[in-house]
Amino acid sequence: MEGIIEALQRFAIERPNQIALLGEDWDKDDAEGYRPCQLSYARLLAEVERAEQQIISSGCKCIALRAENGFDWAIADLASMKANITLVPVPMFFSAAQVKHLLASARIDAVCGDWHCVLDDGNHKEKPISLIAGLPLYQYRPEQEAMADLPLPAQTAKITFTSGSTGQPKGVCLSQAHLEQVANVLSASLLASGTDIERHMVLLPLSTLLENVTGLYIPLLLGATSVIVRGEAVGLTGSSQFNGAVFAQALAKYQPQSLVVTPALLTALTRIAGQAPGLIQPLRFVAVGGAKVSPALLQQAHQSGIPAYEGYGLSECGSVVSLNLPGAMKPGSCGRVLPHCQVSVADDGEVMVAGAAMLGYAGETCSLEVVATGDLGYIDNEQFLHITGRKKNQLITAYGRNISPEWIESETQTIAGLEQFVVLGEGKNALAAVVFSSRPDLIEAGIERLNAGFPDYARIKHVVVSPDPLLSISGLMTSNGRPRRDAIADYFHNELFEKENVMSQIPSFFNVLKQQTADAQSYMYSAPVFEACAQGQITMQTYTAFLTQAYHHVKHTVPLLMGCGSRLPEQYEWLRQALAEYIEEEKGHHEWILDDIRACQADAEAVKYNQGEGRVCTPIELMVAYLYHQIDRRNPMAFFGMVWVLEGTSVNVGGQMANMIQSTLGLPDKAMVYLTSHSTLDQEHIKLFEGLMNKIDDPVDQQAVIDGANMVFRLYGEMLHSLSQPVHARSANAA
Repeated sequence: MEGIIEALQRFAIERPNQIALLGEDWDKDDAEGYRPCQLSYARLLAEVERAEQQIISSGCKCIALRAENGFDWAIADLASMKANITLVPVPMFFSAAQVKHLLASARIDAVCGDWHCVLDDGNHKEKPISLIAGLPLYQYRPEQEAMADLPLPAQTAKITFTSGSTGQPKGVCLSQAHLEQVANVLSASLLASGTDIERHMVLLPLSTLLENVTGLYIPLLLGATSVIVRGEAVGLTGSSQFNGAVFAQALAKYQPQSLVVTPALLTALTRIAGQAPGLIQPLRFVAVGGAKVSPALLQQAHQSGIPAYEGYGLSECGSVVSLNLPGAMKPGSCGRVLPHCQVSVADDGEVMVAGAAMLGYAGETCSLEVVATGDLGYIDNEQFLHITGRKKNQLITAYGRNISPEWIESETQTIAGLEQFVVLGEGKNALAAVVFSSRPDLIEAGIERLNAGFPDYARIKHVVVSPDPLLSISGLMTSNGRPRRDAIADYFHNELFEKENVMSQIPSFFNVLKQQTADAQSYMYSAPVFEACAQGQITMQTYTAFLTQAYHHVKHTVPLLMGCGSRLPEQYEWLRQALAEYIEEEKGHHEWILDDIRACQADAEAVKYNQGEGRVCTPIELMVAYLYHQIDRRNPMAFFGMVWVLEGTSVNVGGQMANMIQSTLGLPDKAMVYLTSHSTLDQEHIKLFEGLMNKIDDPVDQQAVIDGANMVFRLYGEMLHSLSQPVHARSANAA
């Protein structure tokens, strides 16, 4: 195993002119304020050795470093390592109270960098005792002794502070050997997977252990270039403020081959890939961590050409424990455990890590051989690690179901309107969510889509909407951007209590209908055509195939309405009147579809006469036959199951699909009449439909509607799943 300083020295000899650090420097004479700069391996080693001598001369033994990302941060870090001095990185986004807690937790005798805004009590001199890579170094005299006055564990090279859910950071003491072991294992794993990285761009603060290891140490071990600039220059300010346009500019300017991102940054990167795919072409490896990542988000990223790989780790284990890699990847998992770690799962589901434990916490006496991570998870038959949530966040409902809120929240990452979404429900009959969104018009459809992918006990039953962003409400988040669930539940207590009372009443039949058809609806929404639309990959052939099958069932809508009305018993006269009005609105809609087909330059006559590529497919043929059979021979109320499927789908996704299809294919409005008109008309229809369904109180008739909806969801879903197949495979009349 090669040491980090040894690698720097070796490359300074073998390739002295190779660029080690690339970035920017402040220039007061430049109109832009910053100018490009770079350091070769030889020059970087010289700067590190100069800073090392300054540190040794100062007599300091433990330095707290607080500075923005930059060359000076990297040099100070490497110089402390070379001088065998303990370094304590301090995140710039820590509050003054957290910084003072940090300083009291460790035996710090000097502070380096920008301290005036957090220390105004005279604890550093007006004049620095030295300059470390241009950063001022101040002697630090604490007002009180370090917590418990305990010495740091032997061999402590770095103390990295984790924010924690309580807001009070804890100092994780790590040895240099541990850090180098992690960096070497990761470097070797990348090379073994065939991934050659020549340029990494630092996005996260270097005070974050993950980026410290991956953004500085690994590039040095590989002899690569690390791009290190201010957070603002890559679009990141503080812990969670982000500017996507600046991020895109940085990608264009520096063309990195690797990045480390959070799920939120991966979402932004995926959007950039859709708008400017050339910007992500240089990328060879994008590590994703910091929170559970939705498999759907990873799939979107890979379909967009982003080589994204989820990993898992924690500071107590030196940052990275497991990682997906090219050739060894399983979406939904955190990858296989790295060779220096041993992972097991306790009886209660908690993930335990041995072989990579920290030295201890600053100010505490603990010494661990096995780290209890606090995370819940499992290892599958192929030895991939899966993390399902936090042990302390696990909700237990009034029905005794254990649910990890992170499991649900991760799936909102790709749903418009639900980006800030917090799940609650401890001890309640049903789960609730607080959605922090400025787009309430998207929330209902988003919840429908979210619930379709979960079993009944894990579905969100009621929602509280806050127009204010989560970050803008004091006390609801930890400093590292995680929700404080108890605080959120207290803050929205009145709204949640009101919703819980409403939900404890007897549910309406319309809600029962939605719940009992959710699984079949989920199958329909899993059809690849939805993902193709979202990714801008829909083809003209697929769109016209959809219109073809739409014609073959829409032309039966009015006859089915008439048949249903004629078969309804007398007690449903009020429903027959509604059907009569519905018939007037639905007349001629199948002709709209033929016009759309003509506008797409396809053969509308073949569709009209059920010939060639215009033939009806088997699922639609069966769906229509099923409905006629139910009306004529069984229970005509089954017809309303079809209404729920088609109009509910139109309201939930029809308008969005129409916009995506039109944008992707560049179609004129006259080619989109059926989809766009129905997404508008059905908004009112579905409200009327809900009222009609809630008036049905006969259990037999209610079940007929549910059964009809489940059957139509299944058959309509089969049609959507088959759209990518050749016409002869779809056709009901195929030989």
